[in-house]
Amino acid sequence: MGMLQGAQAGTADDILAELARLGETRTWEPGSTVVAEGDEADSLYLVHEGELRAYVAGDGGRVVELNTLHAGELFGELMLGGQRRTATVQALTRARLTRVMRGQAEQALAEHPALALQLIQRLAQRVRVLTHTVSRLASVDVYGRLVGLFEALAVDDHGQRCVPGPLSQQRIAERVGASKAMVNRLLADLARGGYIEVTRERIVLLKKLPPKW
Repeated sequence: MGMLQGAQAGTADDILAELARLGETRTWEPGSTVVAEGDEADSLYLVHEGELRAYVAGDGGRVVELNTLHAGELFGELMLGGQRRTATVQALTRARLTRVMRGQAEQALAEHPALALQLIQRLAQRVRVLTHTVSRLASVDVYGRLVGLFEALAVDDHGQRCVPGPLSQQRIAERVGASKAMVNRLLADLARGGYIEVTRERIVLLKKLPPKW
């Protein structure tokens, strides 16, 4: 039956689970770099547990965070084109990943078109997310990107709308593509205006943030 036993009859998630059996699984500690921008892309990774982030470093070492990765997702698909890594992926929490080498993945794709289709769909979704990120960086000011981030992360907690943490000013700056000083100023201004309350554990959204600042 080839590398993926019985994969023809499985769902896309089943096939990815089978693909994971081909690789080596290990645990990464918080802060560990899984892959680095510019490295040879010789494998892809499947995320079983934990949270990771993908980012690029621009001129002067300034970091821009592209997206976060969670259980059930994969990254490193560009290895199929023989390209180098286009971003660094770092573990934010303790993370358990399976690494599948290029040769194993290519053979699995050749044997199972359903897996190839699943990877294409995931790549298309990744491109849409990155396009949206780049578009916002180009067309929306820092304050607008900050509001967008808060809206995306906010949850209801005992009747309060809040952004769970800890979320450092440096991390916020990297996620919105701004300097830490700019984020510090905006947070301070919003706090003085009675819009937010910043604690070590979270950012409470006390009232609707204004469209412009």
